[in-house]
Amino acid sequence: MEKPVTTGTTTAQGNRWLILAVVAGCFLPVAADATILNVAVPSLTETLGASARDVLWIADIYPLMMVGLVLATGPLGDRVGHKRLLLTGLVVFGAASAACALALSPIALIGARAALAVGASMIIPATLAIIRQVFDVARERAIAIGVWSAVAAGGAAIGPVAGGLILEHFWWGAVFLINLPLAAAAIILVSVLLTNQPAQHKEPWEPLSPLLGITGIIGVVYAVKSLAHRGAPWWEAWLPGMAGLAALIWFTRRQLASAHPMLDLSLFRARSFRVGTVAATVPVLVLVGFELQLAQDLQFVHGMSPKEAGLFLLPMPLATFAAGPLAGLLATRHGLRVVIPVGLTAAAIGYAGIATSAERPASLLLTTSLILIGAGHGAVQTVASDVIMTGAPPQQAGAAASIESVSYEVGAGLGIALLGSLMASLYTSNFTPPAAVAAQLPPTASDSIGEALTATQGLSGPTAQAVTSAARDAFTAGYRITAIVAAAVVTAIAVGTAVAMHRGRPRPPEPASEQPDQQPAVDVPRA
Repeated sequence: MEKPVTTGTTTAQGNRWLILAVVAGCFLPVAADATILNVAVPSLTETLGASARDVLWIADIYPLMMVGLVLATGPLGDRVGHKRLLLTGLVVFGAASAACALALSPIALIGARAALAVGASMIIPATLAIIRQVFDVARERAIAIGVWSAVAAGGAAIGPVAGGLILEHFWWGAVFLINLPLAAAAIILVSVLLTNQPAQHKEPWEPLSPLLGITGIIGVVYAVKSLAHRGAPWWEAWLPGMAGLAALIWFTRRQLASAHPMLDLSLFRARSFRVGTVAATVPVLVLVGFELQLAQDLQFVHGMSPKEAGLFLLPMPLATFAAGPLAGLLATRHGLRVVIPVGLTAAAIGYAGIATSAERPASLLLTTSLILIGAGHGAVQTVASDVIMTGAPPQQAGAAASIESVSYEVGAGLGIALLGSLMASLYTSNFTPPAAVAAQLPPTASDSIGEALTATQGLSGPTAQAVTSAARDAFTAGYRITAIVAAAVVTAIAVGTAVAMHRGRPRPPEPASEQPDQQPAVDVPRA
């Protein structure tokens, strides 16, 4: 058994649950900030003049920057100590939150959100690594990682709820100012509870790989968004896309050739690790990408205020928080082969329910669908995080946390880009304003529903109503198809993981004298 990690006054063995509460509290605003601006899209469109592409970049730059940054910050935590990394991240996160709140243009907000990602990229692997070090009993560790995973999925789900409640009384920048007192309290608690303990064996650290990762992901995502933007020149998509692919290939080759890779790609040889990584990436892609569209549907199409939209979405984060720890317990008994397919199936049913009730928001079917989505994603994220984290030795807890973090951020970044671009393309193809007023509308009215509604402010009553109806009809049509796509993707992952885990199921054990004791290939490690 691993030696307990000590704190300033007692051992973590006796203080571990309090430590879990503190690190979960540090992580919650980081997770929530990935989606907290979803309900602020109308305000950003009106106040900052943000276009459809601006909105996607404001939302997307945060997870995309973290994809590369966590590659460096995870191993860096092993070298300098996870407490020191966590405290530094909290300071940067708080300062960047203030910069976001004071941004006066879309470009300034995008830059401040990138700085916010720097702080978040330190907090995420530090919190997960501390949990991995403090909880040395497998069953308790599964519960603790389940709590962390519930915060990851639940924070993304609760972001729009918190944002809606804040926007009811304050301007959009206040959604970032709330981070300041939270970061200050976290700094005090972390300073008191933990002592800094760098790993005795320190892996080499280098900055080129993270730079390649950031360049590659942003280049590919930029290409995807440019392809979805009508009228963009061909080179605006192909040049960044090819540069991004080249950077990702270079990054992969460096990891395979390095004696001390930042991402140990050899881990993907294990079936359980592949299943866990896919389960940690693709469902997050769907959840974060679709939630941005869901918040816009409730406000732009159905006329809800930010507060009403946030409260309407509340069942989803509640279900996520409840399902995470429960899934951690179930995983220790039944393993991945039960929890992942069941959780993904529940989420797929939820997306299908939203597709069938797109025109009726205030319905029992939609509320049930939100609960199924929240519970399904919360359960899957929990067991996926556990199988990734428990596969690494304690001295490489930061590196393992980097893999978990990269999986989450890749999913979030690509989800906003892919589903957001799909939705924009569908909206543009379905937007058909009355011929008599089409010439009066700016070209941007066909880019997003927010820009179309902004364009109606200078039109007469009946004309404005006609354009509004056309914009809402176009958005609803695209929104329904996006929900169907989300359901199909999650269903495909559910079937694929079930088949993969069935094939990897261990054969009946031989007598003990003939075969050494082994753990099942796809089960979460047990005590």
